[in-house]
Amino acid sequence: MRISPRSVFNLLCMTFAVYTLVFILQVFTPTISYHKPTYKEDLRNFTYRDASSRAVTTVSDSNIHLGAEENNISKISDAHLHKLDWKLLEDMFFKINHKEALLFGKFRKKPGFLTIGIPSVKRKDVSYIETTLDSLVMHTPPQEQEQVVIVVFFTDSNHTWVVKRATEIYHKYKTYVDSGFMQIVHPPHIAYPNFKYLERKFNDSSARVAWRSKQNLDYSYLMTYTRNISKYYIQLEDDVITTSGYLGKIKNFIAYNLKKTWLFLRFSGLGFIGVLFKSSDLPKVAEFLLVLFDESPGDLLINDLKKIKGQAKDYRSRPSLFQHLGLVSSLENKIQKIQDRDFPGYRKRKEIGWTPDSPNPNAEIHTNMDHYKNFQPEAAYFSSARNYFWTVDPKNGSFFRIIFQKSINISSISIYSGNGNHPDDKLTSSTSVSVSNVGKEGGEKCAERKKIGKFENGEFHYNVTNYHHNMKCVSIDINEDQTTWIILRDIFIKTKT
Repeated sequence: MRISPRSVFNLLCMTFAVYTLVFILQVFTPTISYHKPTYKEDLRNFTYRDASSRAVTTVSDSNIHLGAEENNISKISDAHLHKLDWKLLEDMFFKINHKEALLFGKFRKKPGFLTIGIPSVKRKDVSYIETTLDSLVMHTPPQEQEQVVIVVFFTDSNHTWVVKRATEIYHKYKTYVDSGFMQIVHPPHIAYPNFKYLERKFNDSSARVAWRSKQNLDYSYLMTYTRNISKYYIQLEDDVITTSGYLGKIKNFIAYNLKKTWLFLRFSGLGFIGVLFKSSDLPKVAEFLLVLFDESPGDLLINDLKKIKGQAKDYRSRPSLFQHLGLVSSLENKIQKIQDRDFPGYRKRKEIGWTPDSPNPNAEIHTNMDHYKNFQPEAAYFSSARNYFWTVDPKNGSFFRIIFQKSINISSISIYSGNGNHPDDKLTSSTSVSVSNVGKEGGEKCAERKKIGKFENGEFHYNVTNYHHNMKCVSIDINEDQTTWIILRDIFIKTKT
């Protein structure tokens, strides 16, 4: 068979084209080895949270039990269990069902000006979230509430506690929640990696690495949830207070920096507190925090992203608009005494302690009530303070406990509340006083308490002839919500050797 030169030329061209295409594919297409995780591997890689009890949206229970089948799972290196399945995370974090995640509240038809994001987690023996919300409500006039949405994101995996706390918050702030000024959020399903095997950095303990890594994932979820609610988004924590006129000051500072290149503006000098973003930037920030969640604390990560996005320096408003007030950190066994020096009315927190000339036995003070400004709990007990304890959030379940360094025999107790300038800030007859021979040992501090009396007209007095022997604790317990603040100014405990 005779082949024409034109046919030979066409055949050579086709062959060359095929080889060229193969070469291009080999050079420019990465080799992908994708292992689709099995369902059981997903169960091992992640800790699932299923909020089965919902106030607004009911989600069926999804209790997962591996049982004996877990032994049949192919052996996987424990050191790699924290690696993330990005398809699963994409579904968890970026394909949010807002109606399912919303426990209480409603979505407004029109976008607001500012969304305030507040992640909240259970702390040991204390909660500050009501103090934070009270401060925001107090300093957001009714005419401005249409422009602001506060999103409280409960991040704890204890669903019984989440539902209980969310319900309590809803009933206390029902008017604000029903109006759309507040939303209470807890996702029905969210995945966290196994934090046990995260790499330690910055000389942090494993517990701290896990804590800040989880924070970054929570920030990422919250930013993704809120991205379309308002024009701007500001990050807060659940243990801060604000100042009057904060919204107007935020607007003025945004206007002043409107023509500058910025990823975020700062309204506080403390880490991630008071950091404001354009809502249009939230998807990028959320993804950045998600991808690098275990690399650095969130405030350091956004500083890196700031440079990538072309922001040359920090733009910070002074004086600060937000102040950190919590002492008990969400990181277990950590006391966080940091405060913003640029917040109006800042006073350096003094270290108050026992001195040899103190009329009272040496002791530690434990309370789940927050103090106002520098009026610390220790000031009520240690005479060297020459001050008093002033708390803003007395409610049912609040306590003030004096735990002695060693066992004592108590002969009398006198306690005074309120003062001449604030006579109404006193304890009522619903407040009881108890003693215990259990101090810090075991589980609950000051357990097995025995009630010895209650307050009358803001004072408590107790004298005994038969001494309370070997006592380790005196506890003041508030058994009803109080409508006023409380001043606890003088405590006197006499002993008999």
